[in-house]
Amino acid sequence: MNFLEAIQFVEKCHSYGTRLSKSEMEMILSYLGNPHLHLKYIHVAGTNGKGSTSSFLHSMLKSEGYQVGLFTSPHLHCYTDRIRINGMNIPQEEFAEIIKMIYDYIDPLMGDQINYPAMFDLMVLLSFTYFTRKQVDYVVLEVGLGGLMDATNVIEDSLISVITPIDIDHIDVLGSDLGQIAHHKAGIIKSNGLVVAHWQLPIADAVIKEVAENKKAKLKILEKDAVSILTQEVKEQSFDLDFSEGLLTNIKIRMIGEHQVYNAALAILALITLRDNNKLQISDEAIYSGVYQNSWAGRLELIQETPLIFIDGAHNLQGASVLSSAIQKYFINKKINFVIGMLSNKDVSGVLNQLIPLCDKVIFTRPKNPKAMDPHLLAQQVSYLGKEVLVAETIQESVHLALEYTSHDEVTIFTGSLYLMGDARKVLLEVIHSNEIAS
Repeated sequence: MNFLEAIQFVEKCHSYGTRLSKSEMEMILSYLGNPHLHLKYIHVAGTNGKGSTSSFLHSMLKSEGYQVGLFTSPHLHCYTDRIRINGMNIPQEEFAEIIKMIYDYIDPLMGDQINYPAMFDLMVLLSFTYFTRKQVDYVVLEVGLGGLMDATNVIEDSLISVITPIDIDHIDVLGSDLGQIAHHKAGIIKSNGLVVAHWQLPIADAVIKEVAENKKAKLKILEKDAVSILTQEVKEQSFDLDFSEGLLTNIKIRMIGEHQVYNAALAILALITLRDNNKLQISDEAIYSGVYQNSWAGRLELIQETPLIFIDGAHNLQGASVLSSAIQKYFINKKINFVIGMLSNKDVSGVLNQLIPLCDKVIFTRPKNPKAMDPHLLAQQVSYLGKEVLVAETIQESVHLALEYTSHDEVTIFTGSLYLMGDARKVLLEVIHSNEIAS
């Protein structure tokens, strides 16, 4: 099986949309030699900020000199984006080799003894095997959906559970009540374990505290007033973090948006908690350098400076609120253009109501996903707002329209579905690069 054939099998499983049960996952893992039992995990759940927080954790541990596995989703450009060690994607050859191992075992069983695995299940199985092969020191493991029933929660233990902000999302699976959703997210908390959580709305906060208490886990919450933001610029931010054991001052990050300050602070607090509980060694120097060196594609990422072009995966109401705040902080008195693509199972009206009033012009397009919403229907939803609205059937068309209609003093932001971000990013970089060569 070569890489293309491996991808074809992954895509075939994706089309079935089924998920393996925990017992089915455990059966396959047993065949693979139970690789998940040989790794040390930092497990990250939440609604927003999971990827950024995970990347901050990965970068700080890497800065200390550790070999660090990072598992995240979704991917921006290719499935290999999801599985990295110290910033390097899994090689295509090993991706294909491990997928073939899994395929050879489950193919005779599929349909009779087990379901077709979901694409995400395959990626989890692959990551455990790959990280164990490479004998990484730590794995930063981002939950895919929820936590309690997520495929990543097949692990029996973790060094610490990290819970980012929780909001309404995936209501078709997790429920429409914030308490129900928080219960799923808190499902990664382990008995007698360590937990660090971002401050939450009261309902979610109460659920996390209850689950931690029932499991006799030691909970530490990042309170908002523990973070003092010093500076906020388009290219850099700085802040102080006051925690019970001390104070870190003038911490600098290159990711923009106030939410990234809190994501970084949560990641730092998690590693300090591990250090204080003798679970790992990390210096303050590695913390400072790691958060500053960190970058995370697709999260209010600056693609071009003149004119300003960003991409940001504001795919739900909380993400849209964060993006809205960033726009009003950084881009006062600037005209804003959006390129938006959404999935139909998201709070489409909520996201649009947050963002569209801030813009002068919006281009609606279609992400490459079966659940993508028709951009013409998106346009109809905002017609009453009196904004200039364009529709592009493809991402390539949307990029060219955006570049054509953006003047030097305007800001263009590609946002909406995370499935739009990767393709838009790729096309943007290609077009910008070709324009630079031509000039």
